[in-house]
Amino acid sequence: MSLNDFLYYLGWGFIGYELLIVLWFLVTQFPKHSWSLFFSRHQSLNSLQLHEMHSCFMSAVVFMLFHTFGGEVEQYLLSLEFKQINRIKVFYTGVIAHFFICLLTMYVVHRLRGCLFSKTARICMYMIFLFSALSFMELIARGYFDYHELGMVYRIGGWACNIIVIAALSIYPIRQTLAYFQTQREA
Repeated sequence: MSLNDFLYYLGWGFIGYELLIVLWFLVTQFPKHSWSLFFSRHQSLNSLQLHEMHSCFMSAVVFMLFHTFGGEVEQYLLSLEFKQINRIKVFYTGVIAHFFICLLTMYVVHRLRGCLFSKTARICMYMIFLFSALSFMELIARGYFDYHELGMVYRIGGWACNIIVIAALSIYPIRQTLAYFQTQREA
């Protein structure tokens, strides 16, 4: 198995973990908030805790969906039959466009619902922006200057961004679960 295959399967492991985070929200928050978890608007979000919960949920769903589809789009772009330099340009342009659409989706979903951006949502957006900047630098270096020596730097930077986002998405469920067990212990 090559390193690329290993990283591809590791990416699917991260997506599985992101799915667990989304399922946590559905199992623990849906009984309390029912369909308002999906459709609440600014008027019904009357506390900072509700804003944070809805923002974290939207961030987890958007990131999971874009992470899932992004991995498959990347595989498709890599399989295109172009000259190597054109494949590099198409691949990184597609990745940058994918990240831009992800950022735009997170922003629009928050604005449409009138929800404040939680710390989790901001971290996700910052890391997606940073990863797109790394992809842009890689597009310029590899696609236009044919300089391939920084591949490991970009790979480590991309995985670091993914790990930071997953850690940020994990904070709210972990904090809420610990608070639940604390109240059960006190009762």
